[in-house]
Amino acid sequence: MMSSSLAGVEPSRQPVASRITSFDGTTIFYDVWDAPSRSLVLVVPGFWRERRSPSMLRLANALVDQGYRTAVVDVRGHGESGGTYGFNLSEHFDIDLVARKLLAELPIESITLLGFSYGGAIAISTVARHELPVASMLLISPVADFSMIMPRINPFTIHRHIAMRNALHTPRFVWRNRDKIRSVDDIGSVHVPVSFIHVKIDWLINHRHSLALFEHANEPKELHILDIEGNYHADRIFAAASESIEPLVREFLARHTAR
Repeated sequence: MMSSSLAGVEPSRQPVASRITSFDGTTIFYDVWDAPSRSLVLVVPGFWRERRSPSMLRLANALVDQGYRTAVVDVRGHGESGGTYGFNLSEHFDIDLVARKLLAELPIESITLLGFSYGGAIAISTVARHELPVASMLLISPVADFSMIMPRINPFTIHRHIAMRNALHTPRFVWRNRDKIRSVDDIGSVHVPVSFIHVKIDWLINHRHSLALFEHANEPKELHILDIEGNYHADRIFAAASESIEPLVREFLARHTAR
């Protein structure tokens, strides 16, 4: 059983930075945090999140403390990675290549994909479209379909959800792209244990996204709609409601990710 908090662990270790060149020549950076586990947790952050955002650093440190090798990606258009973010257009190729390099270079047998928000959609398409030894998928506030996104912006509470540090680091992206992949179409091709975690009436990605994904997903699957105050989204849930989300993450990883 994992004991350290996924929200409260302050970064203490330094990761090893690495990179791959994707199918179109785009350089994708990622960090690897070592631990003696037989599986690895590959974290795909959401839109506007870099691999070295404070929340990602805390999460990586906590996962390593709990015995899991961990890698966190700068998705294209973010952080040090090149290219332009396409909202689940071609990002699945990048994650597939990162996963393959990790499998080739590390003594691991499988990978668990942990995706936040649009990173959840990318994780789904990666597993659906590529042959990888994936042990399981943990999807937090995942996006089912771009057309379903209808943010509920409250000017009096928006400061709780958007950190100034992130607001100052604008990613490179193409918003109006008609070729985006709908993860709700891809989830039916996923055949690994999957857990969906979503806050009820999430301010950015409504919990209807997880409901739709869960409906189309194969067994074994589990759905957790957290009825908590604040309408928090993705990694912000760990800081705002750690007592609700952390047991779900701990127990799912303990069951499906080898250490």
